[in-house]
Amino acid sequence: MRTAKARPTPLRQWTVRRDNLLARLASEAAEMQTIVIEAPPGYGKSTMMRQWLELRAEQGWRTAWLSLDTLDDEPARFASLLIGIFPGLCREPVLIGAGELLEIEAVIDRLLTHDFSDRPAVLFIDDFHVIADAAIHRAIGRLAAAAPEGFQLVLSSRIALPVALAKARLAGHVIVLRETDLALDAEETRHLLHNICGRDVDAAQAERLRRRAGGWAAMLQMAGLALGASASPARFVEEFSGTDVEVSRYLCEVTLDLQRPEVRRLLLASSPLDLFSPDLCAALTGLDNARALLAEIEDRHLLLIPLDRQRRWFKYHALFREFLESRLEVDYPGEKRRLLAAAASWFHQAGEVELAVEHALRAGDHERAAAFASDRVTDIALSRGEHATVQRWISNLPGEIIDRYPSLKIGLAWALTFRQRHAEAGRLLDSVETDINAALNLDKITEAQAAETLATCDMIRAIAATASDRHMVSGKLFRAFDRKWGNSGLIEKGSVIIASAYSALVLGRPREARRLSEQAGEIVGLSKSPYAFGWNCIVQARLALFEGRLNDVTALSCAQLDAGEAAVRPHGFVGSLLSICLAEAHYEANRLEEARQAINDAGESALGHVTVELGESATRVLARLALAAGRNDEAVAVLRRSIGLAQQAGLPRLADLLGGELATCLIRLGRLDLAFQVDQEMGLSLPTTEEFAPSMDMRQLTQARLALARGDAARAMRLVGTLLNRVRSTGWVRLEISALCLAAAAQGQQGDPAESRRLATQARLTAAQAGLRRSVIDEDYLLVPTAAALPEPDFALPEGAAPGLHGLSHREGHVLSLISQGLTNRDIATALVLSEETVKWHMRNITKKLNARNRTHAVQIARQSGLLH
Repeated sequence: MRTAKARPTPLRQWTVRRDNLLARLASEAAEMQTIVIEAPPGYGKSTMMRQWLELRAEQGWRTAWLSLDTLDDEPARFASLLIGIFPGLCREPVLIGAGELLEIEAVIDRLLTHDFSDRPAVLFIDDFHVIADAAIHRAIGRLAAAAPEGFQLVLSSRIALPVALAKARLAGHVIVLRETDLALDAEETRHLLHNICGRDVDAAQAERLRRRAGGWAAMLQMAGLALGASASPARFVEEFSGTDVEVSRYLCEVTLDLQRPEVRRLLLASSPLDLFSPDLCAALTGLDNARALLAEIEDRHLLLIPLDRQRRWFKYHALFREFLESRLEVDYPGEKRRLLAAAASWFHQAGEVELAVEHALRAGDHERAAAFASDRVTDIALSRGEHATVQRWISNLPGEIIDRYPSLKIGLAWALTFRQRHAEAGRLLDSVETDINAALNLDKITEAQAAETLATCDMIRAIAATASDRHMVSGKLFRAFDRKWGNSGLIEKGSVIIASAYSALVLGRPREARRLSEQAGEIVGLSKSPYAFGWNCIVQARLALFEGRLNDVTALSCAQLDAGEAAVRPHGFVGSLLSICLAEAHYEANRLEEARQAINDAGESALGHVTVELGESATRVLARLALAAGRNDEAVAVLRRSIGLAQQAGLPRLADLLGGELATCLIRLGRLDLAFQVDQEMGLSLPTTEEFAPSMDMRQLTQARLALARGDAARAMRLVGTLLNRVRSTGWVRLEISALCLAAAAQGQQGDPAESRRLATQARLTAAQAGLRRSVIDEDYLLVPTAAALPEPDFALPEGAAPGLHGLSHREGHVLSLISQGLTNRDIATALVLSEETVKWHMRNITKKLNARNRTHAVQIARQSGLLH
């Protein structure tokens, strides 16, 4: 069972609706920037926050919730948590990279500069007292003191917050709630006691208990338990006094002492566990009736929280758990560690490796944690792609233990590969190879075992070369792998072929990429690896985007991402990357809202820079969505920040591509001086070096834009001419449309309006046939001078129709459209730069595919089917 942080489920038995406090918040804190709740455990901080969340949600606010633990006391991890909830607050991902690129101040800057005026949002951070890091305190202090209009921050803590809020409080921007504010009133107390005791409590007695408990909800909960078991309720009320921690401990003891021995035994044995099930409790205690005992504990309102509706997993309220753990240590010294170790073994036998490792680490049993992790770490890293989990585990293990488990090093190397930490990954792999060769020489492992491990190391090296954009190196490594490890495992072999397909596509060899992807598909299907399967889906989606097959991208992505409980499907990290491909397809089809949703689903992976192409795609879509919404400065900020992250990650080609997109954005906005400044700073107009060879076409397009912006139409035309020849040969449709638009603008600038119109018409026809509607819309600033003279093309796909209807090819659609306009074969040949014989050949194919008698009949069929307006 893998758990995730979520909104807490309060104890339904004693939760009461705090209408008075909610009314106060609604009147006094509705417009506050920050609400701070400071109180000891058991005062209902989380419950109050949840009820405020429900109220805000009813009012139409966006909401997000963070429940913290001690592992979150680290700036990069905390920043990652903020990034994870950002889409829920803003309906867009935060513009920060993943992993070690995270800077908490940058994330806070992004929140502070976001416009929440259209839809307000509230962020809840529970248990902030576990955070001791000064950098996090400063960052949250900034957010609390300077929250933008329409944004509210709600913090809870058991202690006074160590954040600077004095100025904000003096300015009236912060409200602080403490114990006295959270204390239950008389009506709430009677309601609570009645639910706990199952009997009516005299109003005077209830009020006496309330006053003596200071309205402390958890203490009243336990007082109610003791009251219900008391032979003389009146006497208990009379003797009950105090509101301090000692009294709460006393009540816990009373509560515990009231239970039967076997219930006490189960309560104490399960107290060290983060979560537990009836079967686990039975294994720890030897009690066959653990399930019935847990039901009894829940019925007696003993602060037990079910984590699912089937009541398979439970945990305790924090206050009660803390008491039970401390009582366990007093009554049975050393038992806590034994229980954690036993739970780790139980989880391991149940196949819950993550929970097994976590409990072994808590038990301080690093050796067993390493042994448990080593059994599955490669599978978790390679097959499931859960890189962060692997990295966190290994960071908690001593180096001397890690050295004894090569699989741990392999898992960590794989995780670091996708976090752009290739040097560290390489050193780990070198160490593994040294260890394996030494073990082989000492006959500690077999040759087959050594070969399997060494093949995995070579696979990671080859894929790391692809991820770090060294495709010539990766090609050599792929060929060497095939020669050396032809009999390697399915996951290794499939992963190498997928990476080879990705490199082939990057280098402009789509046919080879398709062949390799099909080959990998068969292997991945046998391996049942969702991670490898997901990467193959990404390759197929990138290939379809390259060829302009947007509907194929949408169908593939949606089918896989919505596959439910299918055994092999992209999920987690690789699923997020597939969402980037889906976002680009939606954007190019001019489905902007769907594109925004898909990029939101991608989350922090959107700008994680896993590969150059995915990083470029995500950033370009985000920036252009901002432009389409009129948020011009935001678009520029997206691009500038991503360029910095690409440089930080050591991906110069990505930085260069994003620099070209930034220059294009500035030209489109008419900020030519800034565009030329970007060109000068980044050398966009310089000749393409070998380092940037895979992006030669994109660089040449940028150079043509800059030349046109400078008024050098002749140079722009020369650049576009050679570019068109290349992209037509490779089939890169989106780039062909952009190049045609640039050529049209260049011809218009050179004083040839007829040729400009012809090229613009060709661009529009190409876009219509492929369904790439956005490609022409984004180039409108180039086509404005000729727009008035341009006839609207007759060929266009209806919304929802698939390109290639009736099997017509991209070019055949062009020919059919021009025939419908009454053009002769010679006219069509001139317009499309073809020979008349080629036009006649296309015409024969059209009539055959449409089952038409002649040209006129073909046009008639096309109009009836919706292929032509």
